[in-house]
Order: sequence, then C-alpha cells, then structure tokens
Amino acid sequence: MSIYSGKTIQDAVQKGLAELSLNQDQVEVNVIQQPRNGFFGIGRKPAQVELTPKESKTTNQTDPHTPTPAAAIKRAETSSEDSSSEDDREDVDLDKIAQDLADYLNDVLEAMGFSFTLKLDVRNRHSIYIDMDTEQESRLIGRHGRTINALQNLGQIYINRAGANNVDVELDTADYRHRRSEALVQLADKTARNAIANGKPVYLNPMPSFERKQIHNALADNPHVVTYSTGKEPHRVIVVAPK
Repeated sequence: MSIYSGKTIQDAVQKGLAELSLNQDQVEVNVIQQPRNGFFGIGRKPAQVELTPKESKTTNQTDPHTPTPAAAIKRAETSSEDSSSEDDREDVDLDKIAQDLADYLNDVLEAMGFSFTLKLDVRNRHSIYIDMDTEQESRLIGRHGRTINALQNLGQIYINRAGANNVDVELDTADYRHRRSEALVQLADKTARNAIANGKPVYLNPMPSFERKQIHNALADNPHVVTYSTGKEPHRVIVVAPK
C-alpha cells in the first residue's frame, strides 16, 4: 500500500503506476484527497491516492460490470463535483466557513511576517468577528487603517466565494474598530457643523463602505444636514451638505 500525490487524481495515479511498474488493471485505487486550488494560491492541496497491488489470480476473466480503476477515478471526480453542486444548494455551514477563513487568514498573516493569535467569534448567522492579537498592531492596522481594511476585504471575498454572501466579516486588533468608530462619529459631527456654518457641502476623504455607513448613521437624525456618497470605488466619498 502506497500513497502518491499529483496535481490531479490522474497525475497521482500515473506517478504511482510508474513507480510500481504496474498498469491500472493491476492496482486498486483509493482517492484519499481531492485536489484544491486554494485561494490566491494559499491553502493549495494536491490530489492524493492510495494504490494497492491486486493479488494475482489464476484467470484473467473479469466481471464486465466491475468498474476499472480509470472508471473509478472518473466516478470519484464526478461524485465530488455532484457533491459540491448539492452543497451549493444547501444552507452553508457557517461555523466551518468561519474556521476555514481563520485558517486562511492565519496563512496570510504568517506570510506577511506577523507573530499573532487569532480569536474567532461567530456572533450570529450574519456576522463573523476575528480579533488578531499581536504586538505589531500599528503595522497590522497600517496608515489610515489600509492594511487591516485590505485584509478584511480579502476575508469578505473569501467567504463570499464560499457561499456565505449574506455574512459580514469584521477583523479587529487592539480594539481598533471601536476606537475608529468613535473617531468617525466625532468626524461626522464636526463635518456637519462646518457644512452648516459655511452653507456649503463638505467632501470627506475616501473611506471603505462600512465606514461611510457609520457616517450616514451618525448624521441620520441631524435635521440640518443631508449625507450622500459620490464617486466610484475605491475613491468613493461622503458628502455632508446643509439642507
């Protein structure tokens, strides 16, 4: 019994047959692991198969209804595709997707050279929160939050591709999101006062959509100003204008 790896199942089988000097009719094939492309190259896994030489028999007669190893491989691949299609139609397993996301971010952060600990919290059916505990929080946050926001956007893309399109991902470190939220409320209030005092619209700097939403919410009940967004991502901005 030997295990062989390859880019595809067929590649793995061919490597094993070459090493054993056997043909496909002389081995039993067991698919151990389906190949995975990973996400942006991270988390990639090769196909793995187990080849077991068959015991020699006195006759060469075969049951016409017994599938050949090649047919078995094709059946395994087809079965995997059918299973994936069925899974896409079923409700997603949010706990599993969240853990897969944490594993993926773990690989990304390691590749970026961070020393860290991840704390995963599936808050509800529509929210995944991951706290990244590190002594390098300033570097992880980045200038104006660009690094942590980029990682959060990457995480959002990951779970969207996993089928959890109605789930929001929030990445945090050193209570940055709470501190940033307070700063946005103060910015909204200050901008509203400037717009009212000058009688002109005030354009804020570009910010991600979830931060723009906080500005809108902070001024939603202000009777003297109106807020709206303009421009295209990633340069979309909020405008605070007097009524």
